[in-house]
Amino acid sequence: MRAMHSDSRAARTARRDLELAARIRALRRALGLSQAALAELVGVDQSNVSRWESGAIPDDPHIRRMAELAEVHPAQFRYGEAAVETDEHGSTRPAETVAVVGYVGAGQEVFSYDDHALGGGLEEVSAPEGVGEASIVAMRVRGDSMHPMRDGWLLFYRREDHGVSDDCLNRLCIVKVADEGPILVKELRRGYRANHFVLSSWNAPPIEDVRLDWAAPVLSIRPC
Repeated sequence: MRAMHSDSRAARTARRDLELAARIRALRRALGLSQAALAELVGVDQSNVSRWESGAIPDDPHIRRMAELAEVHPAQFRYGEAAVETDEHGSTRPAETVAVVGYVGAGQEVFSYDDHALGGGLEEVSAPEGVGEASIVAMRVRGDSMHPMRDGWLLFYRREDHGVSDDCLNRLCIVKVADEGPILVKELRRGYRANHFVLSSWNAPPIEDVRLDWAAPVLSIRPC
């Protein structure tokens, strides 16, 4: 049992490191910089930025500098937390808010406002209870195409970079169709071929036997 827990912690740590690499790459691209240009702003060599974008962990001063460039708290930049706030003693703690990073339009397609949760997003909303720690984001339903969900409802999910885990099956999920396909909100079923899936919804014909880049279960739905 202890070995299983250790493996789980190691997997979470490795995933967070990859998420940090993705945030660094997203920051650089959002600023329109080359690796060499970002390195100059941070005060390191280009090779450091290259290693960071491949999964190496920057030192704390470099994390703080990149967080400053991203205009977020260093803890949010390092760990992907939705937000932090300061109490009356000057101590920081995770804030109970999450970023709304897009909306769901006609055909249950997700229209994203950002590719990585760097603190921008469309708005901040209160976090749902009982869905775990960091990396939760939300999207807002736009219009009536998601019946029985209505305009303004919020869908909360945890972002993952790649892959489809077994806990996505037979659940409402945010999915990214492979080969530059759209991001959709669909109920996920196993397909007829290996690594293929059927995407179902309440008010549209199913999309049969498609490949996905990733899927993330909807963890909470909030009516408005």
